Amino acid sequence: MERKIRMDLLSDWHDEMIKEMIEEGLQFSQDSSKDSLIIKYFAYLRKKGGQIPRKVYKSKEFNCPPKHEKGLANLIHKLETGEDLAPYLSKQVKKLNHDGMFNDWGVLHFHLGEKMEGNSKYIERTGPLLYAVLRENAAYLINVLEHQNWTNRDILQTIYRNWPELISPYKIAGDVRLAYNYTEKQHQQLRNAGVVVMVELEEENGEKFVVAPPGMGIVTSGHSMNDVKLYQREANLLRTIEDQIKNDIISIEQAMKEQQMATPETYNFKLIHEDGKWKVREENTGYVINFET
Repeated sequence: MERKIRMDLLSDWHDEMIKEMIEEGLQFSQDSSKDSLIIKYFAYLRKKGGQIPRKVYKSKEFNCPPKHEKGLANLIHKLETGEDLAPYLSKQVKKLNHDGMFNDWGVLHFHLGEKMEGNSKYIERTGPLLYAVLRENAAYLINVLEHQNWTNRDILQTIYRNWPELISPYKIAGDVRLAYNYTEKQHQQLRNAGVVVMVELEEENGEKFVVAPPGMGIVTSGHSMNDVKLYQREANLLRTIEDQIKNDIISIEQAMKEQQMATPETYNFKLIHEDGKWKVREENTGYVINFET
Protein backbone atom coordinates (compact mmCIF):
# COMPACT_ATOMS: atom_id res chain seq x y z
CA MET A 1 0.00 0.00 0.00
CA GLU A 2 1.38 3.40 -0.99
CA ARG A 3 1.66 5.80 1.94
CA LYS A 4 0.57 9.41 1.48
CA ILE A 5 3.28 11.80 2.65
CA ARG A 6 3.12 15.58 2.96
CA MET A 7 6.58 17.11 3.46
CA ASP A 8 8.54 20.23 2.43
CA LEU A 9 11.55 20.45 4.73
CA LEU A 10 13.20 23.20 2.69
CA SER A 11 10.17 25.47 3.11
CA ASP A 12 10.07 24.65 6.83
CA TRP A 13 13.77 25.52 7.14
CA HIS A 14 13.21 28.81 5.34
CA ASP A 15 10.45 29.72 7.81
CA GLU A 16 12.57 28.79 10.84
CA MET A 17 15.55 30.81 9.60
CA ILE A 18 13.38 33.86 8.86
CA LYS A 19 11.96 33.62 12.38
CA GLU A 20 15.51 33.51 13.77
CA MET A 21 16.43 36.60 11.74
CA ILE A 22 13.42 38.49 13.12
CA GLU A 23 14.40 37.51 16.67
CA GLU A 24 17.91 38.81 15.92
CA GLY A 25 16.39 42.23 15.19
CA LEU A 26 17.39 42.31 11.52
CA GLN A 27 15.48 44.53 9.11
CA PHE A 28 14.36 43.19 5.76
CA SER A 29 11.40 43.08 3.41
CA GLN A 30 9.17 40.04 3.82
CA ASP A 31 8.69 40.24 0.05
CA SER A 32 12.36 39.37 -0.55
CA SER A 33 13.09 35.83 -1.69
CA LYS A 34 13.76 33.61 1.31
CA ASP A 35 16.79 31.93 -0.19
CA SER A 36 18.45 35.32 -0.80
CA LEU A 37 17.67 36.46 2.75
CA ILE A 38 19.13 33.31 4.26
CA ILE A 39 22.31 33.61 2.18
CA LYS A 40 22.69 37.19 3.47
CA TYR A 41 22.02 35.94 7.00
CA PHE A 42 24.88 33.47 6.68
CA ALA A 43 27.17 36.40 5.81
CA TYR A 44 25.85 38.30 8.83
CA LEU A 45 26.60 35.38 11.15
CA ARG A 46 30.15 35.07 9.79
CA LYS A 47 30.72 38.78 10.37
CA LYS A 48 29.50 38.51 13.97
CA GLY A 49 32.34 36.11 14.62
CA GLY A 50 30.36 33.19 15.99
CA GLN A 51 31.31 34.07 19.57
CA ILE A 52 34.48 31.97 19.29
CA PRO A 53 37.62 32.95 21.27
CA ARG A 54 40.40 33.88 18.85
CA LYS A 55 44.13 34.43 19.09
CA VAL A 56 44.88 37.93 17.82
CA TYR A 57 47.74 38.71 15.42
CA LYS A 58 48.84 42.17 14.27
CA SER A 59 50.67 42.94 11.04
CA LYS A 60 54.18 44.40 11.15
CA GLU A 61 52.73 47.58 9.66
CA PHE A 62 49.94 47.86 12.21
CA ASN A 63 49.42 51.38 13.54
CA CYS A 64 46.47 52.70 15.51
CA PRO A 65 45.93 56.42 16.18
CA PRO A 66 46.37 57.08 19.93
CA LYS A 67 42.80 58.40 20.27
CA HIS A 68 41.44 54.99 19.20
CA GLU A 69 43.78 52.75 21.21
CA LYS A 70 41.27 52.21 24.02
CA GLY A 71 38.49 51.30 21.58
CA LEU A 72 40.88 48.93 19.83
CA ALA A 73 41.85 47.32 23.14
CA ASN A 74 38.17 46.76 23.94
CA LEU A 75 37.59 45.12 20.56
CA ILE A 76 40.68 42.92 20.92
CA HIS A 77 39.39 41.76 24.31
CA LYS A 78 36.10 40.75 22.69
CA LEU A 79 37.95 38.89 19.95
CA GLU A 80 40.04 37.03 22.52
CA THR A 81 37.08 36.13 24.73
CA GLY A 82 34.68 35.25 21.92
CA GLU A 83 32.10 37.99 22.47
CA ASP A 84 29.58 39.23 19.92
CA LEU A 85 31.24 41.53 17.38
CA ALA A 86 28.01 42.92 15.88
CA PRO A 87 28.17 46.25 17.81
CA TYR A 88 31.46 47.09 16.04
CA LEU A 89 30.15 46.45 12.54
CA SER A 90 28.55 48.91 10.13
CA LYS A 91 24.94 49.75 10.95
CA GLN A 92 24.08 48.51 7.47
CA VAL A 93 24.62 44.99 8.76
CA LYS A 94 21.18 44.97 10.42
CA LYS A 95 19.60 45.65 7.00
CA LEU A 96 21.47 42.69 5.52
CA ASN A 97 23.05 44.92 2.88
CA HIS A 98 25.84 43.36 0.85
CA ASP A 99 29.35 44.03 2.18
CA GLY A 100 31.35 43.89 -1.04
CA MET A 101 34.78 43.88 0.57
CA PHE A 102 33.85 41.04 2.92
CA ASN A 103 32.06 39.00 0.26
CA ASP A 104 34.88 39.50 -2.25
CA TRP A 105 38.05 39.50 -0.15
CA GLY A 106 36.94 38.17 3.22
CA VAL A 107 38.10 41.41 4.89
CA LEU A 108 35.99 42.94 7.64
CA HIS A 109 36.00 46.49 8.96
CA PHE A 110 35.20 47.43 12.56
CA HIS A 111 34.47 50.76 14.23
CA LEU A 112 36.64 51.61 17.23
CA GLY A 113 34.35 53.58 19.54
CA GLU A 114 34.80 53.24 23.29
CA LYS A 115 31.14 53.15 24.33
CA MET A 116 27.73 52.35 22.94
CA GLU A 117 26.09 55.03 20.79
CA GLY A 118 23.02 56.38 22.61
CA ASN A 119 20.29 53.77 22.88
CA SER A 120 21.48 51.85 19.82
CA LYS A 121 23.05 48.40 19.69
CA TYR A 122 26.20 49.82 18.11
CA ILE A 123 29.47 51.20 19.39
CA GLU A 124 30.23 54.85 18.66
CA ARG A 125 31.18 55.34 15.01
CA THR A 126 34.77 56.29 14.13
CA GLY A 127 36.44 57.68 11.01
CA PRO A 128 39.38 55.26 11.05
CA LEU A 129 38.37 51.60 10.94
CA LEU A 130 40.09 48.37 11.88
CA TYR A 131 40.50 46.14 8.82
CA ALA A 132 40.81 42.48 9.75
CA VAL A 133 40.38 38.88 8.65
CA LEU A 134 38.71 36.31 10.89
CA ARG A 135 39.43 32.61 10.82
CA GLU A 136 37.99 29.91 13.06
CA ASN A 137 40.47 30.38 15.91
CA ALA A 138 42.39 33.50 14.87
CA ALA A 139 41.91 37.19 14.10
CA TYR A 140 44.41 38.89 11.80
CA LEU A 141 44.51 42.66 12.32
CA ILE A 142 45.72 44.26 9.10
CA ASN A 143 45.73 47.95 10.01
CA VAL A 144 43.65 50.93 11.08
CA LEU A 145 42.74 52.93 7.99
CA GLU A 146 40.16 55.48 6.91
CA HIS A 147 36.82 54.61 5.31
CA GLN A 148 36.57 53.96 1.58
CA ASN A 149 39.53 51.57 1.38
CA TRP A 150 37.17 48.90 0.10
CA THR A 151 39.27 48.03 -2.99
CA ASN A 152 42.70 49.10 -1.72
CA ARG A 153 45.00 46.29 -2.90
CA ASP A 154 47.61 47.27 -0.33
CA ILE A 155 45.32 45.54 2.16
CA LEU A 156 45.73 42.22 0.34
CA GLN A 157 49.45 42.87 -0.06
CA THR A 158 49.77 43.45 3.68
CA ILE A 159 47.95 40.21 4.38
CA TYR A 160 50.31 38.31 2.06
CA ARG A 161 53.41 39.97 3.47
CA ASN A 162 52.47 39.02 7.04
CA TRP A 163 50.41 35.83 6.66
CA PRO A 164 51.09 34.35 3.20
CA GLU A 165 49.14 31.23 4.14
CA LEU A 166 45.93 33.28 3.96
CA ILE A 167 46.55 34.27 0.33
CA SER A 168 48.57 31.38 -1.13
CA PRO A 169 45.56 29.06 -1.65
CA TYR A 170 44.13 31.64 -4.06
CA LYS A 171 47.22 32.07 -6.23
CA ILE A 172 46.65 31.38 -9.91
CA ALA A 173 49.09 28.65 -10.92
CA GLY A 174 51.62 29.23 -13.68
CA ASP A 175 53.23 32.32 -15.12
CA VAL A 176 50.05 34.37 -15.27
CA ARG A 177 49.87 38.16 -15.50
CA LEU A 178 46.90 40.47 -15.84
CA ALA A 179 46.46 42.07 -19.24
CA TYR A 180 44.87 45.04 -17.53
CA ASN A 181 44.99 46.28 -13.93
CA TYR A 182 41.74 47.95 -12.95
CA THR A 183 41.81 51.10 -10.91
CA GLU A 184 40.26 50.93 -7.44
CA LYS A 185 37.23 52.83 -8.74
CA GLN A 186 36.81 50.39 -11.63
CA HIS A 187 37.23 47.46 -9.26
CA GLN A 188 34.46 48.85 -7.07
CA GLN A 189 32.16 49.28 -10.06
CA LEU A 190 32.82 45.71 -11.21
CA ARG A 191 32.31 44.38 -7.69
CA ASN A 192 28.99 46.23 -7.46
CA ALA A 193 27.97 44.54 -10.71
CA GLY A 194 28.81 41.10 -9.29
CA VAL A 195 31.94 40.63 -11.41
CA VAL A 196 34.86 38.65 -9.97
CA VAL A 197 38.11 40.62 -10.29
CA MET A 198 41.56 39.03 -10.11
CA VAL A 199 44.26 41.03 -8.35
CA GLU A 200 48.00 41.28 -8.96
CA LEU A 201 50.28 41.18 -5.91
CA GLU A 202 54.06 41.01 -5.41
CA GLU A 203 56.53 38.63 -3.82
CA GLU A 204 59.31 40.06 -1.64
CA ASN A 205 61.64 40.00 -4.65
CA GLY A 206 59.21 42.10 -6.66
CA GLU A 207 57.96 39.21 -8.79
CA LYS A 208 54.27 39.63 -9.55
CA PHE A 209 51.57 37.00 -9.26
CA VAL A 210 47.79 36.89 -9.66
CA VAL A 211 45.28 35.84 -7.02
CA ALA A 212 41.60 35.03 -7.14
CA PRO A 213 39.47 36.80 -4.50
CA PRO A 214 40.50 35.36 -1.10
CA GLY A 215 36.93 35.75 0.14
CA MET A 216 35.95 33.19 -2.54
CA GLY A 217 34.50 36.03 -4.61
CA ILE A 218 30.95 37.05 -5.37
CA VAL A 219 28.19 35.88 -7.66
CA THR A 220 26.24 38.17 -9.99
CA SER A 221 23.60 38.75 -7.30
CA GLY A 222 26.30 40.23 -5.04
CA HIS A 223 26.15 37.36 -2.56
CA SER A 224 29.31 35.76 -1.25
CA MET A 225 30.18 32.51 -3.03
CA ASN A 226 30.96 31.11 0.44
CA ASP A 227 27.43 31.69 1.64
CA VAL A 228 25.80 30.54 -1.60
CA LYS A 229 27.67 27.23 -1.30
CA LEU A 230 26.63 26.87 2.34
CA TYR A 231 22.99 27.47 1.42
CA GLN A 232 23.19 24.92 -1.39
CA ARG A 233 24.78 22.36 0.93
CA GLU A 234 22.04 22.78 3.54
CA ALA A 235 19.28 22.65 0.90
CA ASN A 236 20.75 19.49 -0.62
CA LEU A 237 21.00 17.89 2.82
CA LEU A 238 17.31 18.56 3.45
CA ARG A 239 16.38 17.02 0.11
CA THR A 240 18.46 13.96 1.02
CA ILE A 241 16.67 13.68 4.37
CA GLU A 242 13.31 13.88 2.60
CA ASP A 243 14.34 11.01 0.34
CA GLN A 244 15.53 8.97 3.33
CA ILE A 245 12.22 9.46 5.13
CA LYS A 246 10.26 8.41 2.05
CA ASN A 247 12.45 5.35 1.55
CA ASP A 248 12.30 4.40 5.25
CA ILE A 249 8.60 5.05 5.76
CA ILE A 250 7.84 1.40 6.55
CA SER A 251 10.51 1.34 9.29
CA ILE A 252 9.23 4.66 10.64
CA GLU A 253 5.69 3.30 10.65
CA GLN A 254 6.85 0.23 12.59
CA ALA A 255 8.64 2.43 15.13
CA MET A 256 5.43 4.43 15.62
CA LYS A 257 3.46 1.25 16.26
CA GLU A 258 6.05 0.13 18.82
CA GLN A 259 5.40 3.42 20.64
CA GLN A 260 1.65 2.77 20.56
CA MET A 261 1.05 5.50 17.98
CA ALA A 262 -1.80 5.24 15.48
CA THR A 263 -0.36 5.62 11.99
CA PRO A 264 -2.12 8.43 10.10
CA GLU A 265 -3.76 8.15 6.71
CA THR A 266 -1.52 10.96 5.46
CA TYR A 267 1.88 11.54 7.05
CA ASN A 268 2.72 15.19 7.66
CA PHE A 269 6.44 15.62 8.34
CA LYS A 270 7.69 19.04 9.42
CA LEU A 271 11.16 20.39 10.17
CA ILE A 272 11.40 22.03 13.60
CA HIS A 273 14.16 23.73 15.60
CA GLU A 274 13.85 22.71 19.23
CA ASP A 275 16.31 22.88 22.14
CA GLY A 276 18.99 24.11 19.76
CA LYS A 277 18.62 21.06 17.52
CA TRP A 278 17.00 20.39 14.16
CA LYS A 279 14.41 17.61 14.11
CA VAL A 280 11.68 16.26 11.85
CA ARG A 281 8.32 15.75 13.55
CA GLU A 282 5.30 13.89 12.21
CA GLU A 283 2.54 16.33 13.13
CA ASN A 284 -0.31 13.84 13.60
CA THR A 285 1.52 11.59 16.06
CA GLY A 286 4.30 13.77 17.46
CA TYR A 287 6.85 11.15 16.38
CA VAL A 288 10.28 12.81 16.17
CA ILE A 289 13.27 12.00 13.97
CA ASN A 290 16.51 13.52 15.27
CA PHE A 291 19.36 14.55 13.00
CA GLU A 292 22.03 17.23 12.67
CA THR A 293 22.40 19.78 9.84
